[in-house]
Amino acid sequence: MPSPPRSRPPARPRWELSRDALDRLLQALGDDPETASRRYEALRRRLIDLFAWEQREAPEDLADETLNRLARRLSEGVTVEGDVSRYAFGIARLLLLEESRARRSRETALRELPLHRGDPAAADLLDRLHRCLDALPAENRRFIERYYTEERESLARSMGISVNALRNRALRLRQQLHDCVTRKRDV
Repeated sequence: MPSPPRSRPPARPRWELSRDALDRLLQALGDDPETASRRYEALRRRLIDLFAWEQREAPEDLADETLNRLARRLSEGVTVEGDVSRYAFGIARLLLLEESRARRSRETALRELPLHRGDPAAADLLDRLHRCLDALPAENRRFIERYYTEERESLARSMGISVNALRNRALRLRQQLHDCVTRKRDV
């Protein structure tokens, strides 16, 4: 007997920052409004710096999302013991993990795209890949070509490095190429 189809739970409505939630966040940051607003701006700047350091695409948006999540938790009655900034950086760390998982998922999906001759999307993708390969320094371009055409152990030996070092170098170059192809910009 076939099992009944699974139904998805209803989507949670998107949480919007309310005036009350913002007030609670500001109260957690300082006793008087001026101190609280200075601390808010300083915390936001530090969060932007963190996300920029981690090379995320939209550090300002991620900092705002972190602060919104903090405000939501405070409005839901969560009591923050100790420094609110430390709690915010904990939220930021979790947001970095979520973003990394989403990025890996997108990259995997891109690698698994079926490419068919005559498909305009495939032709565009291959054209971007060729432009990105051409933009690589000659030494890196030769390396990536050899990596995919030669036996890896002998290539590593000829370069005087371990197979793991060889793989790591190829992985870094593949990531550069992936970023170049998906962002439609040069390496």
